[in-house]
Amino acid sequence: MIGVLGGYGAVGGTAARLLAGHPGLRVGGRDGAAARRFVDAELGGHGEAWQVDALDAAELARFCAGCRVVVNCAGPSYLLRDRVARAAFAAGADYVDAAGDATAFDGPTGTGTGTHGRTAVLSAGMLPGLTGLVPRHLAALTSLDAGLRLDVYTGGLDRLTPAAAGDFLLAGQEEQGAALAAWRDGARVARALTPVHNIQLPYFPGPVTAYPYLSAEAERVARELGLAEARWYNVITGDGVLAAASTAGQAADLTRAAELELAGRTPYYVLLFQLSGPHGTRTLALRTRDSYALTAAVAAHAARAVLRGEVPAGLHHADAVLDPARVLADLEPVAKIEITEAVAPIDLVAPVFEEGAL
Repeated sequence: MIGVLGGYGAVGGTAARLLAGHPGLRVGGRDGAAARRFVDAELGGHGEAWQVDALDAAELARFCAGCRVVVNCAGPSYLLRDRVARAAFAAGADYVDAAGDATAFDGPTGTGTGTHGRTAVLSAGMLPGLTGLVPRHLAALTSLDAGLRLDVYTGGLDRLTPAAAGDFLLAGQEEQGAALAAWRDGARVARALTPVHNIQLPYFPGPVTAYPYLSAEAERVARELGLAEARWYNVITGDGVLAAASTAGQAADLTRAAELELAGRTPYYVLLFQLSGPHGTRTLALRTRDSYALTAAVAAHAARAVLRGEVPAGLHHADAVLDPARVLADLEPVAKIEITEAVAPIDLVAPVFEEGAL
């Protein structure tokens, strides 16, 4: 039995559909009627529909009982932290979290501490998740010479669910990362970068704002790959979401702002990675119309890997234990992926001069 918590939502619904071929599937969420409608309409009635509130310990324990793997697609992750994982471990189940981070757990990653001998895969989504897997994939295709620099640009124009909005607001907390920071010579450098407005980036369809943000995942990947420099940017189309985040600071306001930005426009999301070194620059661009489908595809891949016994017991980040090439192959139905050496290196740190200015 695979239990998908938040199993009829933007991420969980797609994850449940991707896992529908498994003999046993349990779909749960706060609205039991919505879970039943989803199972009937999307899974042809082949699954169990459960009403479960992730903040209710007794309901959560009942949901996890009898599961081989529990896939957590509920949120926001900052509110749930390790609550669902602990219930899964207590029920003897392995655990996959489409979000989540090891900072919410007591034990270090890669060990069985606190997992009761079970397997847990965290950050198994798009961001974090793919944003850690893709740099490792590029590194595997590149001679790891000294002096490599990684530049990452992620963002677009998409709806913002209440759970995603809550995690967006959390991004400013120090344990999650550092705004305006970069990675250089083996350490985080505070306030090394500045936002860049009204710029055109390859693969993005129009002018955007690039906001520097070095996440905990980005810092960990840069350290483990031995990068000389790494610069991560959140890319935002329009200023409505940023304005809502800086003024009201409520998830509902961010959701409404995203809806207004999207009105009458085609949604898109781009993850753009460039690894540059002495022998040139390799670019990987991943484009989709549904960022939540990307998160779901990574989570479903992680669940299947755990079921196949490919991930050892203990607490792991997805990018550290999943095969990047196999994950990317699984994304082909929902994303267009291009790897090229033809795109010139992007450098937002270099001075930019307007034509005709001295």
